Amino acid sequence: MILALLLDLVLPVAVYYGLRSAGVGEVPALVTSAVVPVVRIAHELLVHRRADPLAVFALVMIAVSLLLSYVGGSPRTLLARDGWLMAACGVAVLATLRRRPVVFTLGRMLVARAGHGVEDWDRRWSGSAPFRRVWRVLTAAWGIALLGAAAVKVLMAYSLPVDVVPALTTAMWLAVVVLLNVASRLYLRLPRIRRIVG
Repeated sequence: MILALLLDLVLPVAVYYGLRSAGVGEVPALVTSAVVPVVRIAHELLVHRRADPLAVFALVMIAVSLLLSYVGGSPRTLLARDGWLMAACGVAVLATLRRRPVVFTLGRMLVARAGHGVEDWDRRWSGSAPFRRVWRVLTAAWGIALLGAAAVKVLMAYSLPVDVVPALTTAMWLAVVVLLNVASRLYLRLPRIRRIVG
C-alpha cells in the first residue's frame, strides 16, 4: 500500500515536471500526470481480477478530475479542482461515521488480506460501544485532515505559481498521510485503547 501510495503521488509529479521541462503546457502536463495512477490501478485490477474498493474509488475520482479538465478553465482551476475532489473525499469519509466508519472497514480489509479471520472484528463491532467509538474517532480524524488538506490545496492553487503547486501539494499530502498513520498507530497503542481493540 505504501509503494502504491508513493507511485500514485510521486510519479505523477515527476511526469508533470518532466513534461514541463520538455515544453509542454501546464494544462496538458497536469492532465497527463493524472493518467499515471490510472495505469497502475487498472493493471492491479486486471492482475488480481477483483474490484478493490479503494482502487475503484481512486479510479472514479481521477476520472471525474480528468472529465472536469475538459470543461475548461485555467491551470489554477484544474489544480483547485483536485482540492475540491479531496474535500469531497473528506466529506465521504465523515459520512461513513453514521454506519461502519471507513477506517474500521479498511482495517478489517487489511486483516482479511493478511489471512486472519474477521469474525472477531464483526462480533466486537456489534457488541462493544467503546470498540465502535475507537474507529469513529480515527475516521473523524482522517476526514477532518482531508478537509484541512483540501482547503490548503485550494489556497495554494490560487496563490502560488502554478509550477510550484504540484510539488508542494504532493509533499503536503505525503506529510498528512505519514502524520495520520503515525498518530493512528500511537492512538491505538494507548493502554486504554489497546484494552478495547485487543
